[in-house]
Amino acid sequence: MLTITLQVRAPPGQAIGIKEDIAMRLEPLGDVRVVSITEDIPEQLHIAGYGAIQDPPKR
Repeated sequence: MLTITLQVRAPPGQAIGIKEDIAMRLEPLGDVRVVSITEDIPEQLHIAGYGAIQDPPKR
């Protein structure tokens, strides 16, 4: 048995299509089973202090 770990730089949301394409290309070499897929989605910047309640605007 051979276990291969790949890292693909692709747009977010493309994990399923890439997994299927890689599996189809490897099938002629033997029985292929996808064990796991993780997708690292970039997070937005978090700024400390915005979670606190702010004073109402002054008039």
